[in-house]
Amino acid sequence: MTRRIAFLDIDGTILDTSGAIPASTVHAIRDARANGHLVFLATGRGPTEVGSRILDIGFDGAVLGAGAYTWIGTPYSDGGWRDERLMHPDRVAEMIDVFREVGADYMLQGREGVWTTQAGLDRLCARLASEGRLTDSLREVLMDRVTIDADPPLDRIAKATFASEQYGTYGAVKARLGDEFMVITGTMPGLGTAGGEVSVAGVTKGAALLLVVTELGLDAADSIAIGDNNNDLEMLRTAGVGIAMGNATPEALAAADETTAHVDRDGIWAAFERHGLVSGDGVPPRS
Repeated sequence: MTRRIAFLDIDGTILDTSGAIPASTVHAIRDARANGHLVFLATGRGPTEVGSRILDIGFDGAVLGAGAYTWIGTPYSDGGWRDERLMHPDRVAEMIDVFREVGADYMLQGREGVWTTQAGLDRLCARLASEGRLTDSLREVLMDRVTIDADPPLDRIAKATFASEQYGTYGAVKARLGDEFMVITGTMPGLGTAGGEVSVAGVTKGAALLLVVTELGLDAADSIAIGDNNNDLEMLRTAGVGIAMGNATPEALAAADETTAHVDRDGIWAAFERHGLVSGDGVPPRS
């Protein structure tokens, strides 16, 4: 048996459109690991934004902040951090100035937390509420893990998201920040129609995937990446097999080698079964 290593996005891949985790996804991940394969998270979320309900599924490591942080071993107990790619403080200050110039709300991600303005948090909560996703438990998580600070620590930031409904905001941010940054359309809930994500140029899930397989002595050809959005593109192209969810963006569908079912229709289970990570009769488990 060839040992495979799978990298899974969270939002829109592990979490369905209601924000729940399908039972078939939990079974797929646990069964694959029981069969000797490795399963890593690969998310745009920062380290403090991945809750216990996800971690309790069980993983062999995590790529976080869209490639800014890499943990090898059970997050966050066994093993440890293998890579951290922070923005230079001067670049963080430049980025914040751009957000303010164009009137975008923003959130800054670091290893120890997330920093935002009150307007940024209010916008996120309002957007999640309009989508029916702002549960009491999620509200508590946000209050606990997000720090409201108009002057955040510039030396601890790896990634940012910005939110706007104003036509042209995304293009304005991308044009102003230039080549030292990678600006993509938003991949997380609550960023609005003109929001996006900002990372250091070259920091991607795909680069982190290569770091992981190299350190573990595996062949990148034996890796599988599954995602649905635009911060998954490099990962989908880099993996031995890149699989787009049925609900993926056009860009993710184009970057992938193949497509699995929609996240609401057992997409991860279907992909794992197709590639032999789990055994089954074509009927995904429901409980």
